[in-house]
Amino acid sequence: MKRKSILLLAIALFLPLCACFNAIPELNEEDHDKVVRYMADVVLEHDKNYRARLLDEEEKQKALEEEAVKAERLKKIEEEEKKLMEEKAASNSADDITTNYVVKSYGPDEINDYLGIENVEFEFAGEELVNKYPQNGDKVGLAYVSNEGKTLLVVKFDICNVSDENAYVDLFSLSPKFRIVINDNVKATSLKVPLEDVMNEYQETLDPRSVSSGVLIFEIPDDTVVETLDLKLSGLGKEAIKIKLK
Repeated sequence: MKRKSILLLAIALFLPLCACFNAIPELNEEDHDKVVRYMADVVLEHDKNYRARLLDEEEKQKALEEEAVKAERLKKIEEEEKKLMEEKAASNSADDITTNYVVKSYGPDEINDYLGIENVEFEFAGEELVNKYPQNGDKVGLAYVSNEGKTLLVVKFDICNVSDENAYVDLFSLSPKFRIVINDNVKATSLKVPLEDVMNEYQETLDPRSVSSGVLIFEIPDDTVVETLDLKLSGLGKEAIKIKLK
């Protein structure tokens, strides 16, 4: 059936090329196949559109390479989509929903390790809210007053020399940065107030087995109720740490 179709197509295309054609002669099978092949070759030879659709070997190779690249890109896209779906499914799992991410907190005794001060320990000694610090002014009458709508949070520390030798503490030269986080949402940076006991400016030699006082002063909204306190300590070219105070 296929052979007859090819023959009829070839004859239909070949007829216009013949000046006179009255009948199709009877052919044996071998001659029949030769005529079919000849007519097919003639058709293909004169069909410019067909020849234009043929690719040379270089073009074929290029086309194959392009198809391979497309297939590889498609594979990567499918893999990425699958990965995203897996991650999304994992993030929606029951375990993840009920688990809270907790940032590691340190205690006040880690302050001296962070600052690299030997034989000295820092202990949290409480906090207070005031409009002026110090309340009665220091020896020369200096005091810091909060701005309107603000109050001062004074965070107190005991600075302890736990050795039998003198210990020099120079926080002014170290220039650490102190930030306070109140109730996990109110944040403030310590004020550099020129008072002797303010730790941003602190420079003192401690006697053996002695305790000195230091404070950090923060200005916060005056309606703040302090429930929790975290101190973020940074600087000295180190990664910041969080000190749990209250």
